[in-house]
Amino acid sequence: MTPIVSVLMPVYNAAPFLRQALDGILGQTFRDFEVILINDGSADNSEEIIRSYSDPRIRYFSQSNAGVARTLNRGLSLAQGEYIWRHDADDISLPTKLEEELKILQQHPDIALCACQAAFMTERGKVAWNYRQPDSSWFGNTPYKEVGREDFAPYSPITHGTVLARREAMLQLGYRPEFITGEDVDLWLRLIQGHKAVVLNACLSLHRLSGNSATKKHGWKNQFFRELSFQYYEQRCREGKDDLQAGHPPVLPAPPATAEIPEIPAGRLFRPDMLLFNYPLHLDAKDWKGMAEIARYSLRDGWKLKRTWQALLFPLIGKKGVAAGVRIKNWFK
Repeated sequence: MTPIVSVLMPVYNAAPFLRQALDGILGQTFRDFEVILINDGSADNSEEIIRSYSDPRIRYFSQSNAGVARTLNRGLSLAQGEYIWRHDADDISLPTKLEEELKILQQHPDIALCACQAAFMTERGKVAWNYRQPDSSWFGNTPYKEVGREDFAPYSPITHGTVLARREAMLQLGYRPEFITGEDVDLWLRLIQGHKAVVLNACLSLHRLSGNSATKKHGWKNQFFRELSFQYYEQRCREGKDDLQAGHPPVLPAPPATAEIPEIPAGRLFRPDMLLFNYPLHLDAKDWKGMAEIARYSLRDGWKLKRTWQALLFPLIGKKGVAAGVRIKNWFK
């Protein structure tokens, strides 16, 4: 029988986390779905893991590496369900995720897409429940919030791997492979110009921080394609279509010139990439091993800097501890 939901999961070298992702899908309280797994040219043992499952809801396909957008478009063409659930191969969905999002779409025919809030977890699977996307303050006291252009400021409130959408809307729009990264933001901005999209005020998905993320893989191109998606949105508002729809694909500019980096004395390099987000997130997740690794690299590069030590110690003692330390320091002035 035709399933109500089709789950689309591109798989590319996801072996370390793939089993957890699949178990989270197969353990959903709502069970009428198919899982379309497309192995996008993995070189690890992802295929072996997939074939170890005997659940009849799993449909497996293999192909040469084609990239995320083309793989997802192939998945859309294979899907049989009325609704499409996009899932990443290294994330984990909580058991009621599908049931709660599906309820919103079935009760509100005018809503084409329902996403949910996601909490970040470290690469080791430790969850930082206080680090969420979008932030809880964005919702106010509403059970869900409709997404508008103003909510992309500049990052998307719709987390790709949490999306449940009507198949008809997804097929009508599709992913544009010209976006080698940021294909999801481009799709959401096109979708909200003709449909309603909401984000559920419930944290039902866990998203892993990974060294293989698109941010690290594509570097400066992330910013280019994010800005391009906004430019195209404004152009569609003015002219009814954007350059890509008119048959003029984007031309990738030359990489930005690498500025000459002055030589920094040993021990005086501050590491914002590690200390301003990753370190407090690992602390919130109680991933002590991850914190130790971050501290080791940060001190290796910046052990002579007061700022490095503050970034390492202040999150440990908390705001109250920092405030008490400031008061004590002021007494001795």
